[in-house]
Amino acid sequence: MGFSTTAAFAILFIAGLIALGILSATVITEVRDLNDLMKLRSKTELATANFEIVNVTAQNTTTTTYNLTVIIENTGSTTFNCTKFTLLVDGKPIEFTVNRSYLYPLQYAEFYNSSLSGGVGTSHRLEVVSDNGLIKYASFVVG
Repeated sequence: MGFSTTAAFAILFIAGLIALGILSATVITEVRDLNDLMKLRSKTELATANFEIVNVTAQNTTTTTYNLTVIIENTGSTTFNCTKFTLLVDGKPIEFTVNRSYLYPLQYAEFYNSSLSGGVGTSHRLEVVSDNGLIKYASFVVG
């Protein structure tokens, strides 16, 4: 009974080590695959195009006109061509000047238009469309 018990424990111990090795190899492979997928996902999220309207200022110049200043931030990782943006106030496209040609990631651009029609206290709806079709909306009141 002495030798057979020791041999049985030795066989079970070796079988357990083999099973643990196979299991750990499988788990390590799965963890590596999951890590690769997470890296791919983060790269995909970084390569997005997005912008935000940071501020809209409408300053009254006469009793019936105002100047509009719109500040936009590039919150994505794609560069925008500022001259290809479209600004619409109350559904009508407006001409604008912009302080930079390209809006790089994490930078701001200032879009400006003078002599829009509207008096003090009038509310308007702004729509900003980028060259790749992203649309952002904002409302503002002439002050």
